[in-house]
Amino acid sequence: MTRTVRCIEVSCLGLLILAGGSSIAEPPTIIFRLPESFSELPPAVSSSLAKEGCRIPQATIERKIVATNVISGEFAQKNQMDWAILCSKDGHSYIRLFWGGAAHCPSRIDKGRDISPEDIAQGLEFDRAHLGINYQYLERASVVHYCHNNKWLELTGAD
Repeated sequence: MTRTVRCIEVSCLGLLILAGGSSIAEPPTIIFRLPESFSELPPAVSSSLAKEGCRIPQATIERKIVATNVISGEFAQKNQMDWAILCSKDGHSYIRLFWGGAAHCPSRIDKGRDISPEDIAQGLEFDRAHLGINYQYLERASVVHYCHNNKWLELTGAD
């Protein structure tokens, strides 16, 4: 049986905020949203994320916040709608999965430390993306996490 893996990119960028009308820039800030601010999330998913202290980092485009890092898809099997959310807690990032049926893999993929304001001040940005789940950090090669037989397989991305 051939399974198609579809790629849905979800970016997570820190936002650099400059002090309006001032010649001195404020320290860079990373913007986070609370799970309950995403109306597309099922209430049980939003509630669970809030209880575990998940904050969802947001992307910016032309200094405007863009709602990102919350996606749904058929990650474990066809016709099963699952959710993947990039979370940040205590300075570390992880991808949190919620399974829409019996097929599943582990429900958390740890991804390491968050990007810091110091990283942003040095001009670094990062993309984190889901593909059945594609994950990319800074300028490193991406890793594809693919749910197969109740385990996450890690494959090198095509970049």
